[in-house]
Amino acid sequence: MAREQKPQIRVNATSHGAAAKAATRLKMSLGEYTEAALDYFTSRQLNPADDVAREGQLIMQQVKKLGDRVFSYMQEEERSLLLPMLEEMLRSRITLERVLRMNEILVNNLNGQLSLLNEGQLAAHRETLKKLRQQNDEAVERQLKEALTGGQTVGSGKRVGEGQSGKKDTEPSS
Repeated sequence: MAREQKPQIRVNATSHGAAAKAATRLKMSLGEYTEAALDYFTSRQLNPADDVAREGQLIMQQVKKLGDRVFSYMQEEERSLLLPMLEEMLRSRITLERVLRMNEILVNNLNGQLSLLNEGQLAAHRETLKKLRQQNDEAVERQLKEALTGGQTVGSGKRVGEGQSGKKDTEPSS
């Protein structure tokens, strides 16, 4: 049977001896050691004669890859979280401004109509207005507390104040 022909290279005796010792220490054949070393340099596109730059190149490649991943993550977060939050804030602001303008128009119209009423009717309207203001103030305070309580979460997912003495975790918010 014919033996398989493998390409051969020549190295100086010092390099051959160092490679043979390293292969023996790693419990590999000289051929396996040489192939692994060649694969290492070729797969990383490194110059084996450039000792100092080799490690620096590897580190810089890894840093660049990590930086690209972080930047990509930040862009995705911006698209998926920050832009919808900004959109909602703008929508709320615009809605609020339009509601305030509508209220100004309504108040001006009501003031014109109130000038036509007698004292008894005016007193009844003032009383009704006080009640409406009180109800509105209470509703605003209640919604504000609910929004703040919902926003005060900590890392564990518990609301601030849960589990404190005097409060029950199952107690509904008022």
